[in-house]
Amino acid sequence: MQTDSQAPLLEIDSLRTYFDTLAGTVRSVDGVSYTVNAGQTLGVVGESGCGKSVTALSIMQLVPRPPGRFAGGAVRYRGVDLLQLS
Repeated sequence: MQTDSQAPLLEIDSLRTYFDTLAGTVRSVDGVSYTVNAGQTLGVVGESGCGKSVTALSIMQLVPRPPGRFAGGAVRYRGVDLLQLS
């Protein structure tokens, strides 16, 4: 078992954020996973429209609902799943 000082600062585990549209479901973020430990820096890069901003908004629970919804995964900050909080 990890102690608090050894636990990852941020864990993204199979995060999925979808948007329901008239044309169907758009899988904006589909299975993103990464871990950031204390003292580390993470840079997320990619093409325009690949889901970088929606991933960040999902972590902070700022995706507008509807049309957005969390379809699965976990976002743990110091071991607490942020997606389970109100």
